[in-house]
Amino acid sequence: MLYSSPIIKSPKWLYTKHLQTIIPNVYRKVEGVTYQRERISTWDEDFLDLDWSCIGSSKLIIISHGFEGSSERVYAKGLTKILNANNFDVCAWNFRGCSGEDNLQLYSYHSGKTDDLDWVVQHILKTKSYNELYMIGISMGGNMTMKYLGEEKWDSAQKIISAVTVSVPIHYETSFKHLIKGWNRVYEYRFTKQVKNKVAQKQHKFPNEMNYKHILESKNLWEFTERCTVPLHGFKNIEDYNKKVQASTYIKNIQTPTLLINADNDPLLTKECYPIQLAKHSKYFHLEIPIGGGHVGFCEDIKEEHNWLEKRIANYFLKGA
Repeated sequence: MLYSSPIIKSPKWLYTKHLQTIIPNVYRKVEGVTYQRERISTWDEDFLDLDWSCIGSSKLIIISHGFEGSSERVYAKGLTKILNANNFDVCAWNFRGCSGEDNLQLYSYHSGKTDDLDWVVQHILKTKSYNELYMIGISMGGNMTMKYLGEEKWDSAQKIISAVTVSVPIHYETSFKHLIKGWNRVYEYRFTKQVKNKVAQKQHKFPNEMNYKHILESKNLWEFTERCTVPLHGFKNIEDYNKKVQASTYIKNIQTPTLLINADNDPLLTKECYPIQLAKHSKYFHLEIPIGGGHVGFCEDIKEEHNWLEKRIANYFLKGA
């Protein structure tokens, strides 16, 4: 289904897609969210940190954050707060190495590492007694969520009632190249610096495992992925990586009601990230393209308790549309 396009009434001073992206994510504050952390061991002698905010509900929403994000990001806390207020428990899990502590293995996460998401869901199914499970994925976490739901190999995915994904670069080949254009280099430089810093930490723990000099000389995320992520996770090359991890490969197989919200002016997305025809002909995959909002911004008032996105997502789970 293709939804009509709502208009995000951003303040006049947020007059560009970059301002609509940066200002809400940097300067907006969400108070009153306190997590309880649970650390679970993985099958490969590593760990995942799950941050819980529970009100005693029988319904749980699992939040997957974006690239180099965490449960502490303002979008995760904002969603947690409004969902708790609407009678949902929340589990905001952190990708390996994103919870404030380096993970134990040489490898950490990537955009399509759905075995970790499945591990989280399996843990919840085994140790909790929720009647209803839902998912939210933000940016890269949205890509992982849709890939997980469309892979048709995870039994745990059948337990998910519905999902919402936001600001998702579902087509990695074009999105990677888009990052090195114009003002997008600002985001790309920050992302590349963050992952290179993490690799530098690994060098002390695993000094002889990789060509660190070559990796740390990467000029952008494309080169970093090619030199580090691809070999560490067993992909043939970056083309193989893009094809196998991008959600666009799997969306057609999704059998769970899933809403993708991608703003029409998202600076990080290419035209391939708006699968309009697929949404028009799908029973389960729904697409909404708001006019304005940037990348995970959707701000109509910087001081508002809940932004447009948080209210839209809460309403979707409450009403199913």
